[in-house]
Parts: sequence; C-alpha cells; structure tokens
Amino acid sequence: MKHLRTVVVGLGRIGWQFHLPQIDSHEGYLLSGVVDPLSDRLAEAADKFGVAAFPDLPSCLRQVLPDLVVLASPTPLHAEQAEMAFAAGCDVFTDKPMAPDLATADRMIAAAQHHGRRLTVYQPERGSREVVCLQSILAQGLIGDVYMIKHTRTQYTRREDWQAWRRHGGGMLNNYGAHLLDACLHVAGGKAEKITCHLRAIATLGDADDVVKVVIETQNGILLDIDINMASAQPMLPRWHILGSHGSLQLDDEAHAWRARWFDPAELPPLTVQQGLAATARRYGSGEKFPWQEATFPVSEVQEVDYYGRSHGYFTGTGEAVVALAESRELMRVLDACRTDAGGSVARTEDGSTR
Repeated sequence: MKHLRTVVVGLGRIGWQFHLPQIDSHEGYLLSGVVDPLSDRLAEAADKFGVAAFPDLPSCLRQVLPDLVVLASPTPLHAEQAEMAFAAGCDVFTDKPMAPDLATADRMIAAAQHHGRRLTVYQPERGSREVVCLQSILAQGLIGDVYMIKHTRTQYTRREDWQAWRRHGGGMLNNYGAHLLDACLHVAGGKAEKITCHLRAIATLGDADDVVKVVIETQNGILLDIDINMASAQPMLPRWHILGSHGSLQLDDEAHAWRARWFDPAELPPLTVQQGLAATARRYGSGEKFPWQEATFPVSEVQEVDYYGRSHGYFTGTGEAVVALAESRELMRVLDACRTDAGGSVARTEDGSTR
C-alpha cells in the first residue's frame, strides 16, 4: 500500500479530534507534519504524535514535501492554503464547507485543475451509520415513494468562538447546515430546485446565524425540511423523519435505531370515491383502519463509510472520492442560494440586542 505523506493544517476541534486520529491510525497515511499558529497546540501535537510542527504552511511545504494536505483550518483560509498546496505538488483534502462561497469554491477547483491535483471535501454525515442504514431501508421500498425528508439539529448554546462571527465564515448554515444539507440531498438523490431559507441570530454572542430554517424542493419532487436551532430549550424530535406515500421512518436516538411504520397498498380494501358535495352519513374521512406494520432497524448493524480508507484510493488514483467534487460544488451552490434567499443578512432579536 502506498503511504501518503500527510500534513494537517489546523489543530482545532475538527483537526485534533477527527482528522489526526484517523490519519494516525490508517496504514495508508504517514502523518508527516502539522500546522497551526498557536505554539501550545504545536507542542501538544509534537508530543502526542511525534510529528514535525510548523507555525505556517509555506515552511511546512518546503521542509516536509507532503503528498497530501488536509485543511482543518477556518473556512475563509481554505482557498489560499489549497492554492499553496497545489502549487507545491500536493493533493488537498479539505473540511466542509470547502469555501465561504461558490465563487471561492470555483477558484479552488480551477486551481486543482490547473496544477493537475486532486481535491475532495470531508462531508462525513452522508457516510454515517444512520444514513447508511436509512438508505438500505429505503431500498426495500417499505414506505413507498418518499415525498418529504425532515432533518433537525437542536440545543441551546451561546456560541462565542470564531464560528459566531460572519466575518470568519461562521454561522450554523455553514457549520451544521453543510452536513445536514449534503446528507438530505444525498438521500433524496436529486438537485435542489426551489430553495427558501430564514436565518436568525438569537442566543449567539456574535452576529452569525444560530437559527436556520431551510425548505428545498428537489428536481425529483422531494421536499427537504431542515431545522438547525441553537436557541431551543427543548429538543425538536425526531432528528430524522422520512415520509413516504404509505409509511414513514423515524430515527430513535435512544434506541440507536430506525423505527418504520407502513402498510401494503395491496391489502387495502376498495374505497368508493364520493363526487358530490354531501358527505355520506355526514362523515368526513373514510374511517378505514389501515393494516399497519412496524419494524425496527438497529443502526449498529451497518458499517459507516470508512472515509479515510476510501479517500486513500482516490488520492492514490485507485478509486473514486467518497463525495464527487461536483456534489461538493452543488452543496456550495445551495449554501449560496440559502444566503441569497435569506436576503444576505441575519435577523436578530426584536430589540436588536446581542445575547
């Protein structure tokens, strides 16, 4: 197996808790350097992983000569850092969202093509156990044709870090929204056609959105209803709700399982359609009893996508990317469209205060 000399840029939460452990544990990657402007984080990484540490990317590229650069840095830095990496002969694996906007994403894609390098985006939600399990259930056709997908992420938190500020590319549309939108579009299997978005800043200490409402109609007619609310004192459950023409699926987080309820249309008795204006026996609705069936599908019985394993094949030219670059670009288009529909601004509380 080819060993990819890999550098991680950014030792914040996503870099430290997700990218570094996966790279360090996978035999196809050789962790060769880390980059961060904070000296204490560099020292911690050097001590834990025994890796060369650098305060900036140019010096790292000169000394390490990596094959792959993983960008776990703040979103506004991705384009410039990716262009440095491409020019140095490196491929790039960037965290989501790939850029602050579609124009910058296109700049990154053009740079990759110009230098003949590979570029892909880390969008792990679609490869999670719950989504893999969901797709296997939908493939059975139990609930009929899917017409709506509802996905939520809620809690109450006063965000005070860099992602609380619009100037840093913060906000929940970029943060959680990139995950939820990609997963929903992936499950729906169609591009976004009609997009409506509302953004609010409620509990955050900054000016970026912490309440997001997105409704999308896809080209194949599925409605996506997405709620991200960091100012909700109680959870909005279930996190996932999939509605079909003769059944539905809900994710039970406590049981770590999908719960299905459906009926077989072939088991329904004939029903006479009334054409007149007077309802029979003054009754509205047929009153029929549906032959409901129920089943539980444990999420633990499926395997999540080995993102770094699959990506190794892509970067060595022996496989495809987990997420095609065209799909990552489509996600950027949708994020841009959401901001445009929201009017390019984030509404605050009625008195305009910062909480």
